Amino acid sequence: REVATPSLGITHGLAAQPPPSRQCQMEMSKATQRSVARASTEFVGTLFLCLTVAMTGGTLIAPLAIGCALMVVVYAGGHISGGHYNPAVTLAVLLRGGGKIKTGEACIYVVCQLAGALCGAMLSWALIGWSLAAYPTPALGANPFAACLCELMVTFALCSVVLHTTTTKAQADNSYYGLAIGFTVLSGAVAVGGISGGAFNPAVGFMPVLYGAHSASHSWVYWLGPLLGGALAGAAFRAMALEEYGGSPNEAMVKCAPRLVETIGTMMLCFVVGTASLAQSFLAPLAIGSMLLAMICMGGAISGAHFNPAFTLAALLRTELGATHKRFTWQQGAEYLLAQIVGAALGALAAWGALETNRRVQYPTVPPTSGLGAGFLGELVGTFLLVYVFLNVATTKDLAGNSFSGLAIGMVVTLMIACMAPVSGGAFNPAVGLVGLFSGAGRVGIGSVWIYWVACPLGAIMATAFFRLQNGEEFGSKGADVLAQAASAASALEQALLPQGAGLGGTSTAPSTASPHWVQDYTVLQEAPSRDSLSNIAE
Repeated sequence: REVATPSLGITHGLAAQPPPSRQCQMEMSKATQRSVARASTEFVGTLFLCLTVAMTGGTLIAPLAIGCALMVVVYAGGHISGGHYNPAVTLAVLLRGGGKIKTGEACIYVVCQLAGALCGAMLSWALIGWSLAAYPTPALGANPFAACLCELMVTFALCSVVLHTTTTKAQADNSYYGLAIGFTVLSGAVAVGGISGGAFNPAVGFMPVLYGAHSASHSWVYWLGPLLGGALAGAAFRAMALEEYGGSPNEAMVKCAPRLVETIGTMMLCFVVGTASLAQSFLAPLAIGSMLLAMICMGGAISGAHFNPAFTLAALLRTELGATHKRFTWQQGAEYLLAQIVGAALGALAAWGALETNRRVQYPTVPPTSGLGAGFLGELVGTFLLVYVFLNVATTKDLAGNSFSGLAIGMVVTLMIACMAPVSGGAFNPAVGLVGLFSGAGRVGIGSVWIYWVACPLGAIMATAFFRLQNGEEFGSKGADVLAQAASAASALEQALLPQGAGLGGTSTAPSTASPHWVQDYTVLQEAPSRDSLSNIAE
């Protein structure tokens, strides 16, 4: 209702709207508030990330502390600003397109990130003193271009994880994005932190400017490497996440996207295997498992995130046994296998470049202190558990859409490396078993890698058979036919072993061509399960 007030010349009403100028001011005020909130979030998140770097640098658990710091600030501020805290990530999101961030806002983000980094470093001075505060710097005598390659590789992985887990429709509202992002940095810090300093972030690499010209002279490594990595991640995202851009992509692009994911994921896994030394860090098994975790979170929605020929073999066998969903063809399997081998080669060569010599590249091999039989058994057992977990958490209907599959699979690799590496070398993946061959480390030949191409597939076959036994509801009529054939075979065996006319209960019956009652009960069980029919089947 509106009531006119002639003396004032205005209108009062329950639904009265503010004047256009006032409404415009309100909208501008809201936009300003959002911009301030986002900028301040980037500042505070980067401050605490760099404070953690300064306070823990040089300690044995620094990679774990830094990765966890990034994880918690991403969870805390991701819904406000996107949780970049890194100019390379901001660049990747900008190049990704889709209107996720504008150029002007990206510039504001970078300024706030740099300011947060400097404030975090100076806050550490108040806590532990200037002389004890840490900052990233390449290893003494390290080739700066090798350090730059390390920064590029890990930042590429980091930005790829950010883009896929926080900006896509396919992974909207997931709960693992912070874990994947933080553990990517953890993995990189363990693997190459001793070479490049492990910044993977121009803001973190900006900290040395507070320590004088000599310390700052290497800062360009932390700008060139990470920014190149971010740019490559943005470009690769456009080739993989086709559904984000609408339209109708051609068939070749759709076909190439999952193969590219398999190549990149296997490349990063093998890069970390080649650079993470068990002799130098007790966190090496965690670094390898964490990179696998991150790559699964990145590419699972596109390719299924195999990154392992044993997983691909298991997916093929699962389909052949009659799986009713997530079916996999032999052509896909061959293409995935090729992509994984190419990824292993690229990862091994990148590790060679990062370490400057192939003699320092790490690779799985059966230790001289372990026998070949023990090594074979170790790979078989480890791959069995890995494939068993993969099939259950990544392919079953009951667990579809879960947020823990990457964590479960990655941590299997961590625990199995810790258990089996002294026995078998700890590959559990035929592609990983090729790292030594591709890098030429220690003059490894085919004779040294065959164990990973025999034991691992055998473990996958056994795990798939057990999965079929365990998850009968995942399989259709083809699986039922298998059971029916087994029932018929058992019926023939019964009649061959028992006296003619004797039933299972021991009573004499007239000869009959009908199937034994337990085979008939199997048919009843298919139609309408009951307690009596279940008892008969058990009998």
